[in-house]
Amino acid sequence: MPIAVSEVGVAVLDDQVHVLGGYVDGRPHSTTHLVYDATARRWRAGAPLPQRLDHVAAFATGGTVYVAGGYGADGRPASALYAYDPIADRWAARASLPVPRAAAVAVVLDGKLHLVGGRGPSGDTGEHDVYDPATDRWTTAAPLPTARDHAAGAVVGDRIYVSAGRPGSLAVTEVYDPATGRWSTGAPVPTARSSLAGAAYDGRFVVLGGEDAAEARVFTEVDAYDPASRTWARWPDLPAGVQGAGAVVVRGALLLVGGGPSGGGRQQTDRVQALTRGSGP
Repeated sequence: MPIAVSEVGVAVLDDQVHVLGGYVDGRPHSTTHLVYDATARRWRAGAPLPQRLDHVAAFATGGTVYVAGGYGADGRPASALYAYDPIADRWAARASLPVPRAAAVAVVLDGKLHLVGGRGPSGDTGEHDVYDPATDRWTTAAPLPTARDHAAGAVVGDRIYVSAGRPGSLAVTEVYDPATGRWSTGAPVPTARSSLAGAAYDGRFVVLGGEDAAEARVFTEVDAYDPASRTWARWPDLPAGVQGAGAVVVRGALLLVGGGPSGGGRQQTDRVQALTRGSGP
């Protein structure tokens, strides 16, 4: 990447990977907006975020990129929702979050944004809010049973998977079925950790990297959960362990973007690590 970043939000729209907010040069709260064109294999700068943020939730759907919450310049969880128009290269404010949140899981399911868990004004939460871009409104869904922040999440098939996170180093996996509106418990991730990334890839829920509770160890482990067998399998380790990175899938490749090569926010990397199974960028 053009700059080294960690604690970022990452979303992909039309083969364009958007890297948003985060730590830069060991300092929190940035307006970072980098865009990687996976077809041309080039980076460029997008319109900066409207405010300095890190630990944001990033989504992309319906031709729009969204950023929700995060920690603001005052170090507190933020409540803003911003929508980015890639054609106009412009951000606009949308309906604020019901509860300010940072370090939450962000996924898109059936065209709606799901913001799950995270750190709120009163600490860790299982809050589960759903935003409908068509109406610019938030509604509340069943809360995540295990309140947590810095967890990994993704949609595989028609369900939301959330695993690991804080407080401490969690291993618990929970699965949301929108058809019933309920959460169930899946097999715990083999290596408990937080500040890890998650993505849906090859029909699996894949979790990558992370750090321990003391922020002393950074993990290279990559684990993949098979919804059919409800079991985890170890996949090839990362070439370099990172925490606070973002994971997306684009053009057949699973990309792990940025992150911290050591625990906490002291260091960032400009590295993009890629796992390919068949064709990729």
